[in-house]
Amino acid sequence: MAKWKDVKRKPIAKWKKIKRTIVPPATLEQAIIFLAERCDGAVNQDGQGFNGFDAGYGHWLNQRIETGKPILKKWAASAYKMLSKYKRQLENASIFLPDWEAIANNYLETYPLERAKPKLVNLPEYRLEIHGNYIAAFSPYDPTGVLNEVYKSVSGYVWQKAVEKAWTYDIAQTKNLIDALAQAGLLSRFVIAPEIDQVIAEIEQTKFEQAIAAAEEILELIHEAELDKPLPNGRTLFDHQKEAVQWLLSHREGGIYKGGILADDMGLGKTCSALVAAKAMVKVYNCPILVICPASLKDNWIREAEGVGIAIKVFSWAKLPSPLEQSKYVLIADEAHYAQEMKSARTKGLLALAKSKKCLAAWLLTGTPIKNGRPKNLFPLLVATGHPLSYDKVSYEKYYCAATHKDIGSKSVWDASGAAHLNELSAKTTDIMLRRKKSECLNLPPKIRSFINAEVSKEGLKAYNQEIDELLASYRERVRLNLISDDAEAMVTLGQLRLAGSMAKVETTIAIAEEVLEQGNQVVIFTEFIESAKALHKALGGELLTGATDVKDRQALVDRFQSGESKVFVGTIRAGGVGITLTAASTVILCDRPWTPCDAEQAEDRCNRIGQTNTVNSIWIKFGRVDDLINQIIQQKSERIDLILKGKRKTLRGIASIKDLAKELMEILAS
Repeated sequence: MAKWKDVKRKPIAKWKKIKRTIVPPATLEQAIIFLAERCDGAVNQDGQGFNGFDAGYGHWLNQRIETGKPILKKWAASAYKMLSKYKRQLENASIFLPDWEAIANNYLETYPLERAKPKLVNLPEYRLEIHGNYIAAFSPYDPTGVLNEVYKSVSGYVWQKAVEKAWTYDIAQTKNLIDALAQAGLLSRFVIAPEIDQVIAEIEQTKFEQAIAAAEEILELIHEAELDKPLPNGRTLFDHQKEAVQWLLSHREGGIYKGGILADDMGLGKTCSALVAAKAMVKVYNCPILVICPASLKDNWIREAEGVGIAIKVFSWAKLPSPLEQSKYVLIADEAHYAQEMKSARTKGLLALAKSKKCLAAWLLTGTPIKNGRPKNLFPLLVATGHPLSYDKVSYEKYYCAATHKDIGSKSVWDASGAAHLNELSAKTTDIMLRRKKSECLNLPPKIRSFINAEVSKEGLKAYNQEIDELLASYRERVRLNLISDDAEAMVTLGQLRLAGSMAKVETTIAIAEEVLEQGNQVVIFTEFIESAKALHKALGGELLTGATDVKDRQALVDRFQSGESKVFVGTIRAGGVGITLTAASTVILCDRPWTPCDAEQAEDRCNRIGQTNTVNSIWIKFGRVDDLINQIIQQKSERIDLILKGKRKTLRGIASIKDLAKELMEILAS
């Protein structure tokens, strides 16, 4: 290879005279010089020198050659790849590049180590310099601490004080450091070394090439997702779900960060979107899909996965798996706000899975990424997805959580429960979080119905099963003794069984309602029992409508809710399921299963009626043997598909009365 000093600039005219005499193969440097001297960035004439995009990088390389500065191997490799676009120009000038393997060893991997130079008195106090593979920021002591905070805001900083005190960063952080100083209004203090502009140009070129490669992978994944093709269950994706799939596929290892937070409103189909994206990952990478979700949602995830046509491994938040060691995997965490405390076992388990080198993507699903409006609860999700805001926990908490030391008795406690600079936090997390309201999704149906199993503690489940067993044992004994006089007794016993199940579902109903409220929305809750209604109202507040509510007070309850003065409306199905308008809410929760499809639809239609501008999300809470049997029998006896998909109201067929249904259920339960 020619020595650096031997590679001279020649006027264009001289190149024209000698180009026929160049004997192939030429050097990489000769090709760069040739294109740089002919280049006007494609401003006046196409096909002359570097194009507009490559001009900055090409001229920077040319300047290094001209001044005798070495070109590192990674820069040379990038240049060789870039020059392939100009093959025709070069060959027309009889410049033929050798194979990369033949010249690769001519370039250094890194700059040679330099001996530390003694400090020179005439150097500027504030300056930015390139030293080997890192950039160094020199400045005198700042008693205000402002400059140090700026230095610390750029990730990967190291405080060097061996020879001359300086803040150093990987050379890839050059532009980020300059941007941070400029944003703080401090850049004008610094003298910037002339080669820094060229370094930034090279970095941007590398980033562009990486972005092109990542974009090609994303396009391949989106193609494999087959977004316009019906799913195996016959359903098709809504437009906002297609967008979510594309967004998720771009947020993965090798794409944008290592994952993303899908924070759409409840009822917008986050589960289906994540599964369709995961299916594309399986096609390309042949990887397993690990799903973490509340125990009550495991069956729902399995059912949804079957509808999409993908195999998944489902784990509850209480029993998180260890990261896989032998194969790469995709991680989906549903209700990701469960991991909101850095010190909790479930958060540590999630982060171990998400940060593993085997994790191809960490997709976090939650309608409430900032639980209770506290930025500290978002921090674990930023860590899991590899967002830069998570690199410095203390700085994050100081700035966004207004964290400070608080004296409690004789102890000083770090309190990060506050909130600050929320608009800035929102702006800086738009690249990691996709958040859409139902009102933003244009092609939704008027109503979406979903079923959620209640999550009950071991103690609660034990108490419920004991009560059910005692009631059924008593009923069987009365049947054996021929003491059951009429169908009314079956009705009473079944009512007791349903009440036990209703009370067991209260805790889950409260949790779902709180999530809706956390999103800034109102919620309507219906139950069959006064006891459940009172328990819900006690926990959530708002309005309570039961058969005991005075008639003259009922409209005032509705008006307060419709005006937004109250955020929660709790009612029994008999008292509030008909005749009132509750369109201020687009989420209705049925804690209990009404006896007939007509009753269920009537309750839902308190929200789904004229005046409603959003899709209504109807959530049915299920728990226990009684609910399962009621669902099965009513599904068998009614045209449920019309009820759900077309909104046609149907009455039960084959059952003459509610008493007959109660008797049939008791016969099954007591058998």
